[in-house]
Amino acid sequence: MKKEKINVFFAVDDNYVDYLCVTLASIIDNAKNEKYKYDFIITHNGLTKESKKKLSKFNSKRFKVSYFNVGGWLDQLEQRFKVRDYYTLTTYYRLLIPDAFFFIDKALYLDCDLVVLGDLADLYSVDLKDNYLAASKEPSMQIIPEFMDYTDKALKIPHEKYFNAGVLVMNLKKMRQTHLLRRVFDLSKTTIFKVAQDQDLLNVICKDRVVYLPDSWNVSPVSGRATDINIIHYTLIYKPWKRNDVTYQEHFWHYATKVGLDKKIKEYRDNIPPYALENEEKGMQNLIALCASEARHPSKFKGIKEMRNSKVDYHLTEDRVEVYKKIEQYELEGKFDVDVENDPPYTHLRVGDVDYTHRRLKTKFMSFIYNRFAFNYFNKLIKNKTIIIDEYIGLDNLRGHKRGAIITANHFNHFDSIPIHKAVKKVTGKYLFKIIREGNYTFPGLYGKFMKCCNTLPLAADYDVMRDMMNGIEYWLGKGFPILIYPEQSMWWNYKKPKPTKPGAFRFAAKYNVPVIPTFITLRNTGNRGKDGDFIYAYTLHILAPIYPRPSLSVKDNAIYLQQEHDKAWKELYERVYGVKLEYTTKQQ
Repeated sequence: MKKEKINVFFAVDDNYVDYLCVTLASIIDNAKNEKYKYDFIITHNGLTKESKKKLSKFNSKRFKVSYFNVGGWLDQLEQRFKVRDYYTLTTYYRLLIPDAFFFIDKALYLDCDLVVLGDLADLYSVDLKDNYLAASKEPSMQIIPEFMDYTDKALKIPHEKYFNAGVLVMNLKKMRQTHLLRRVFDLSKTTIFKVAQDQDLLNVICKDRVVYLPDSWNVSPVSGRATDINIIHYTLIYKPWKRNDVTYQEHFWHYATKVGLDKKIKEYRDNIPPYALENEEKGMQNLIALCASEARHPSKFKGIKEMRNSKVDYHLTEDRVEVYKKIEQYELEGKFDVDVENDPPYTHLRVGDVDYTHRRLKTKFMSFIYNRFAFNYFNKLIKNKTIIIDEYIGLDNLRGHKRGAIITANHFNHFDSIPIHKAVKKVTGKYLFKIIREGNYTFPGLYGKFMKCCNTLPLAADYDVMRDMMNGIEYWLGKGFPILIYPEQSMWWNYKKPKPTKPGAFRFAAKYNVPVIPTFITLRNTGNRGKDGDFIYAYTLHILAPIYPRPSLSVKDNAIYLQQEHDKAWKELYERVYGVKLEYTTKQQ
């Protein structure tokens, strides 16, 4: 029987890897429900090989460790958030999970300063309904008067409803649908949370949309001994690797010993100078004083009131929601080659409708005019940031193809060919030809003119028209022009994964003995939104090494070889850039 997967996210840097190892050991030791397998997803901003080697030891058939480098998002965090004391930007990584992992609907997030004594499958099974997350109440907010005043008066959250964000069951799908990250960014423009930072942010944003877990799922030394324990969370200054008098420290040392890190961690603890611990205690007192001060000046938090009274609609338009639903359903069903947005009605092309080789004077004239106009038009869109291009990587791979080449690309947006057009023109001085669908050739309006006049080679239902198109492909390749083909044969809006390819592009390359140049555009969330309420993404165009047909292979075998090598290159790039394994939700037939 296929096991259900539980995705568990952590945020860590090299300084906390040893403690994360202890956490992982405790999770694995208590994962009794064999129905589930686990994917431990480590979000980071550059771990050393030594750190990854430690964590990778936890890989097994049932437990997998994977990594997600947040480097592409870090500039947004640095611009928007402040940190204090022992906090780093790592604490904000959990806010990125819903949008960075758009293909996951539900997940766990755990801090690295805890030990798990219960079965996480029980935690994961909590019914979130329509809420954003499930969490336990923050113990310190229930017993320290200054903390209580801070939440009640400054955050406008009853202290008995303030949750700890170190153990979360996250409804990622709901967070995406209601643009949680955008609202977090918007709130951060008007309000600085100095006390618990991202935890305060989450409490404010998620107010009244929280399922409260039993206290056993987040037991802290701050609240004394408990009899019912599923997770021990060493919060605030109560860290066993710093002090020798921490409640529940025996559980930490049990698992530290089990992974062979007890001696190293104890040596670190025993060499901490007394003044460092004294400074931590002073920091705790300063935090209490800060809470008292913030509670006396609630006007500093007016951004919370403005956000709650805002009439801004953070939801996607209905059309965009439907598109994402289709993508989700089609991936589940394995319908990767089916478009999720419908073309307007069109009539089928007939012989003579398309001048594939530009033999007519009118075709040459219209091509000249509209190619120049299109470049100017799209340059303006780039200038006003309707289209954002971060970087071109691998431009040299476009050079030296005198007999032309088949260029492939992933298809996720109406404008995704623009960076490729610009790259080809910049490097080769030539215009890019593009194979398009029959319906695209007769689009109405300005974009229809671009489709019709800017070096396009439309597919057709008619056999004789298709024969003309094949002649056109051979003609332009013979003149050294590159031809762009979308081998996925469908456009899925803002879909980051490479979809399974169809063989057509590779048959052309094999038949005409030209290389395949794989290109792949990766996306960076700018944090801004378009008119449809969706995020605007910046593009990085990766131009990969050309793949040449092998002289020893037949046309048929070369097509297979080219497709296999191409798909491997796409997969490797996707996994390297996004830091996740390429997997689909498709049900096994």
